[in-house]
Amino acid sequence: MTKLQTAQAVTVSPSAQKMLAGLKYFNLPGFIKITPRLINRIRTQFQSGEDPIEQSLIKDGNLTTTPLALNDVTGLRITGAGVNEDGPVILNIHGGGFILGTARERTALLAATETPLPVYSVDYDLAPEAQAPQIVSQVLSFYRGLIEAVGNRPIVMMGSSAGSGIAAAVVEQAHAQGLRLPAAMVLFCPALDISGNGDSSIFNEKRDVGSAKMALRLAKAYIGANDPKSPIVSPMYGEVGDWFPATFMSTGTRDIMLSNVARFSEKLRHADVEVTAVIREGMWHGFNWEPKLPEAVETRQAAWQFIKQHVGETF
Repeated sequence: MTKLQTAQAVTVSPSAQKMLAGLKYFNLPGFIKITPRLINRIRTQFQSGEDPIEQSLIKDGNLTTTPLALNDVTGLRITGAGVNEDGPVILNIHGGGFILGTARERTALLAATETPLPVYSVDYDLAPEAQAPQIVSQVLSFYRGLIEAVGNRPIVMMGSSAGSGIAAAVVEQAHAQGLRLPAAMVLFCPALDISGNGDSSIFNEKRDVGSAKMALRLAKAYIGANDPKSPIVSPMYGEVGDWFPATFMSTGTRDIMLSNVARFSEKLRHADVEVTAVIREGMWHGFNWEPKLPEAVETRQAAWQFIKQHVGETF
């Protein structure tokens, strides 16, 4: 990325300054056709870079990752050494632009390391092999199974980026079906509107780590033949009421999804839903999963504090 001007550098941590200077802007030129073969190649390259980081987080956090299936939907149960087996649980929905990522993502591992809560992370089918309705239905089935598995214990639903969009759509569907709703929501850099609308998708183009135009092209694999403004695709356009769980959201001033947080915050407030929005100076899309970046650590701690307030847990 371009070198920070002094006025920008002085408002972020030294660690963030170094990361911003070294981050590479990712884009796929319009003449490159996005095919299933290309998506598979992107997945492989991405996961090859994530595997050693995830393995390090598991080792350093003394974590246990146990495969499981709930209602025939697979996932992982991730726990630390000091896990509370009788308290609240976290349901994690991983990010990855709807086309990549796994249940073992960094956000889930960090949550299990930094809190005593067991994390149930779902491995939903990815696009283009599945589209929005099937993926939301799959995660909803996993959620139903988790309700049955944990009984009356509070469930916090957590998602990052694409996972946040799926999470919000699942909650809207769960409400329509009369299911017990999560005690709280934690949405990191949420992709709540993937129709292309929003101011930040324009003004943060080439300021974020990836192109908004490219993200929209990739999201078509998830949208399929569905209306991009359908609530099951873009939950920003769904109906919400005071039944919607108290929600924590985070973003950064460089995030192409910044407008999602601004708009959904207002939507929830108008519905009398408690919402906390954390907007971090100079941060990019997905910054929250950086293990040691001060801005990321502080943001996650704010999220864990929000959880405490809504599940009555002390940790």
